[in-house]
Amino acid sequence: MLREVKLKNFKCFDQLTLPLKNVNMLTGINGVGKSTVIQSILLLRQSYLQDRSLGGLSLNGKYVKLGNAQDVLYEKAAEELIGIGVSADEGDFCASFHYIPDSDLLPMESADPGKLESGIFGNRFSYLSAFRIEPLELYRIANEEEIVRREFGNNGEFALQYLSLFGNEDVENQAVVLQDKLGASLANQTRAWMDRIAPGVAPQITLNPQLRTSEVRYEFIEGKEKTNSYKSMNVGFGITYVLPLIIAILSARQGDIIVVENPEAHIHPAGQRMLGELITRAGAGGVQLFVETHSDHILNGTRLAVKKGAIDESLVQLVFFYKDGADQYKHKYVAPKIYRDGRLDCWPEGFLDEWDKALYDLI
Repeated sequence: MLREVKLKNFKCFDQLTLPLKNVNMLTGINGVGKSTVIQSILLLRQSYLQDRSLGGLSLNGKYVKLGNAQDVLYEKAAEELIGIGVSADEGDFCASFHYIPDSDLLPMESADPGKLESGIFGNRFSYLSAFRIEPLELYRIANEEEIVRREFGNNGEFALQYLSLFGNEDVENQAVVLQDKLGASLANQTRAWMDRIAPGVAPQITLNPQLRTSEVRYEFIEGKEKTNSYKSMNVGFGITYVLPLIIAILSARQGDIIVVENPEAHIHPAGQRMLGELITRAGAGGVQLFVETHSDHILNGTRLAVKKGAIDESLVQLVFFYKDGADQYKHKYVAPKIYRDGRLDCWPEGFLDEWDKALYDLI
């Protein structure tokens, strides 16, 4: 479990120290630092995967492609040095990286990555980008070793293969298990949560190992009847888009880390609220989640999960990033405290308040 992230002269931040909890909801208008925090974590992991000695910061790789050093150095940096660090249950890792303007590999001064063999440097890490799979005729499949490690791909395409292979295994995280007559298997819980997010939807996945492809089709439950199965291209775009996220969350175990961008995309507001509840309940079971979102419905799902007692409020953090016009427009954050009844102790200007502003203007 990560407990803190620290940045120095990295992209929009001159200095940042951000405490972390099980569920970390990152929000704010575009260009204020949400992605920067997520990219710092992804950069450390991709650099470690490319070089286990972590001799440098690799700006272009498996998870992110950020260009060269000129693209990531804080514009007003007083010194040409970039710092990224994390604190975790297993130990601390903090490193400074030399600035070489035209290079995408920044040499590290000193650090000890061995302390964090788990966490972001271990095998229990999933990242789903904003560019998740779209409805297609067929999807690629990975080798079984990668699937066992829950390597779903940045776009989530291999999650379909995981569900097909391990759908009969029970979900370990009891905090996300819904009471369902068909049981607690991953396949059944995926169907149950998909039904909450997009009522009536039941995914059906077929693997073709020879062609190295997978196919997803959907049935719809209408009362006591099932419809025919339909290709993904013939159902709502958001249904396929959200499926890998559901699989990733339900298959996660205590100690896993999940980073996800824009989980709400293409989902009806009612489904977004359910998704917020699922994300938050996963955190109650010891999964750590980093969620970049612009959705007040995701936020409300989190608040309702707290109010229902599905998670202790101390495990949830809402982080609102903004530019401080009174301090040379530096990028900062505020973390409204969430109470047990789901209320917040403050509501900063611009913090998912556009609905209220629109209603006020309509009046």
